[in-house]
Amino acid sequence: MHILLLILYCILCAYGVAKLRFIRKSGIRPAMLQILFGLHVLTGWLHNAIAWRFYPGHGDIWDYFEKSFMYRDRLFSRFDLWQSDNGTWTFVTHNGIIYLHMLLNCLSLGDLAINTLLFAFLVFLGNIALFRVFRQRFPDDPLTAFSIFLLPSVLFWTSCVHREGVLYLLLGFLLFNIHRLLRRGFSWIHGTAAVICFIAIIYFRAAFAVTLLPALFCWWLSGKNRNRRRILLFGTVALILIILLVMPVSEWPVVIAKRQQEFIGLQGNSRLSLPILDGSWVSLIKTLPYAIRNGLFEPLPGSGGQPIYWAFSLELLAVWGLIIFAILRTVRNKKNDLVLTREPILTSFGAFCLLFAFFGMLSIGITIPFVGAIVRYRSIYLLFLLAPFLHSLRTLPLFQALNERLSAYLSHRL
Repeated sequence: MHILLLILYCILCAYGVAKLRFIRKSGIRPAMLQILFGLHVLTGWLHNAIAWRFYPGHGDIWDYFEKSFMYRDRLFSRFDLWQSDNGTWTFVTHNGIIYLHMLLNCLSLGDLAINTLLFAFLVFLGNIALFRVFRQRFPDDPLTAFSIFLLPSVLFWTSCVHREGVLYLLLGFLLFNIHRLLRRGFSWIHGTAAVICFIAIIYFRAAFAVTLLPALFCWWLSGKNRNRRRILLFGTVALILIILLVMPVSEWPVVIAKRQQEFIGLQGNSRLSLPILDGSWVSLIKTLPYAIRNGLFEPLPGSGGQPIYWAFSLELLAVWGLIIFAILRTVRNKKNDLVLTREPILTSFGAFCLLFAFFGMLSIGITIPFVGAIVRYRSIYLLFLLAPFLHSLRTLPLFQALNERLSAYLSHRL
């Protein structure tokens, strides 16, 4: 029964990917859309198999799936236990993926492979939303836009039923709606959708939402005219003063230390060196070098103890190699005013990408001491770290040839 249901859903999803108007507006050929979606689904199934084989206790993926049956039974037959499992806001937010599995189980009859397929379809919509933003914010550069689908760590961690996939979906639609607001002016539809997406991000991972705020503010501010910028800046200063009254600056290290303690107490085989915060500014500052190393550069080759970490290590080396090359090229081109006029060093959206990536990766490095958790939490940020630098290389002959081929064979003109 499950096999027949899986085949049916595969056909329906493939048809939807090729025919939905929102997806077709990406400009990607229908056949390529189906290939990209198929790659996403196959990666999700592979991730499930790897988790079963290599992760302790089969990892969160299988744990959430198995608990979804227990929570369903408690909801309908032992409600007192259901209440005890959801008695605090922390439990309610932590159980979000379990609730999602409970909904997907209604459609899949309790099959993880089908849940992964249906979840992949939802995440793919977020991919398309983000792709459409990248295609317009990084013009004449399909290679940077297609990195949304093909960057290995992003593909691997967002393809299974997990928080990263949900966050990627929500982030795609959040940025899509903000992009529309900045380009076309205020709209209740896009404004409401952006607010809903941001609230949902807070629910699934509040720390992720916090890293978005400064980057979104800079992007929004750069998209306004001078008078509106002054008004927005004044409002922001007033908001910061209110926040400082609610939570003084002296409390910030305490909040970060509590967040770190949530991870320090966990058990894992890939622990890295990370000083324990005591809630003071002094300990926070002393931990910054470790946070920068762990959040931006781990896993180094050989770190973590698992063979799979080599793949993420090599990917990270390749990303930093491209970044260093792009920086050196920009420094060299500073002597050529004509080049700098034709190629802005950093656009407003590029600044958003870098701020978002930097704050996110730094927060990961300062709170998480495990290689496995770092590569998962950092996966989405890695895309935004790479994108502006990859875009700056688009005029090189090799990247021009790649972009021309992508435009010719993978997508229509937008």
